[in-house]
Amino acid sequence: MSRNFYIAIFSLSLFLSIYLFHKSIDLYFFQDDFFEINISDANNMSRYLSFFKFRDDIIAYRPITLQNYFFVSGELFGLNPAGFRLVTFVFFLADAFLISKVIAKITQNSKVGLMTASLWLTSAIHFMALSWIAAAYNILGTFFWLLTAYLYLKFQQSKKGIFFLFSFLAYLLAIGSFEFSITWPIIFAAYSFVILKNKPGTIIKHFSPFVAVTVLYLILRLLLIKVPQIEEYKIALNLDSVKALFWYFLWTFNIPEEFKKQIINNLIFFRERFLIDYWFLVSVSSIGALWTVVLAIGVPLYRNYKREISVKWKFILFCLFWFAVGISPVLLLPNHNFAMYLTLSSIGIYMLIAYLLVKNSQRAILIFSFVLFVLSSAFTVRFYYNNSWIFESQKFARNFATGVLQTYPNLPANSVVLYEVPERENRQALLFSNALRAVYNDASLTIYYNKSELVRDIQQGMNRPVYIYP
Repeated sequence: MSRNFYIAIFSLSLFLSIYLFHKSIDLYFFQDDFFEINISDANNMSRYLSFFKFRDDIIAYRPITLQNYFFVSGELFGLNPAGFRLVTFVFFLADAFLISKVIAKITQNSKVGLMTASLWLTSAIHFMALSWIAAAYNILGTFFWLLTAYLYLKFQQSKKGIFFLFSFLAYLLAIGSFEFSITWPIIFAAYSFVILKNKPGTIIKHFSPFVAVTVLYLILRLLLIKVPQIEEYKIALNLDSVKALFWYFLWTFNIPEEFKKQIINNLIFFRERFLIDYWFLVSVSSIGALWTVVLAIGVPLYRNYKREISVKWKFILFCLFWFAVGISPVLLLPNHNFAMYLTLSSIGIYMLIAYLLVKNSQRAILIFSFVLFVLSSAFTVRFYYNNSWIFESQKFARNFATGVLQTYPNLPANSVVLYEVPERENRQALLFSNALRAVYNDASLTIYYNKSELVRDIQQGMNRPVYIYP
């Protein structure tokens, strides 16, 4: 199969990915989006530089992909969420381009790079990162991680120090983008040792600056950022971490996240009500994942066993290592699992599949595997669009933002709005007073969702103008 064949698949994947996720463009802000809008407002240099400080009200350090992303997007598009998501989609497509280049350099085979990017583009794991603006950091962070890798590989190829310097600078941006950045020195040191067979002294020389920055970053995080003392963020490395790793593996094959909640104590029996309502989704997802594994992984390995083709086991192990190390930061939070965290680590699995499909070199199996993968992704994404909490949250937030502005076009500073909302999910969609403050661009506004709490505070001496909505 010629390189043009793989270019055609990659080009098709670009259009398929846009089709799969185009509905996300129309969604409104919700939850953490409003908080990020409020803390990303900078009208002077001092305020802007504060983006890069460690904050005690955020459990993460992502000034590049949160504060800067929201600041720049807000300056360009105001409160138009479609503009924010357009930026995310641009980085999403740029990620795919970088994946094709990085994997091509690693494997010395552009076909493997193109096929890896094609699988990554059409995977259902991107639903939340593309639908929730505050989760876009996974897409943007992966861009800087891959850029670091690409520039480092250029350095390895040319031995020009300028590429090493640019790679290090890109890594600083990755460190400021997301927690998964710390996996880069580990993965590429392993690549340098196992694949390139560099000497330990060379590896230490090349990676010591990256490791030094990583250690400093981890120390500052431990000292300056406190993890909430709740069950969801409980740090542990136990059997639940192993189970989480297994589910992350399944999610790379487009198994819906919801399956983890609907399985009763094991990996065989679904909850009866869910199985009755969604038997077709369960069937399609399970069959699609199984046959993708059989055709894309099982057949090439069997042909290798029969000595019809030859695969490099060291490279296969490196792919699995990439996946395991890439997802490791969130394995320490076994109760906090989301498929969006696979943006980076899934590349390892898709690189493995692409490598075996290209080595197998059977057009029918490659096409059928890819079609199965895309179809299972499409069914899973459709399930998300029909059932995800994201849609109710953004709908409620949009209705509130539109309605409160129509009712009160101008609210005086320090005003209070009473909006009696009993449902916790709806209050969460507005995230305390953050939605109100973002809509009016006024940090002095406060919203009360309970009349008795407002009356109590007034009786205790609060003297602020009160507006009732609706």
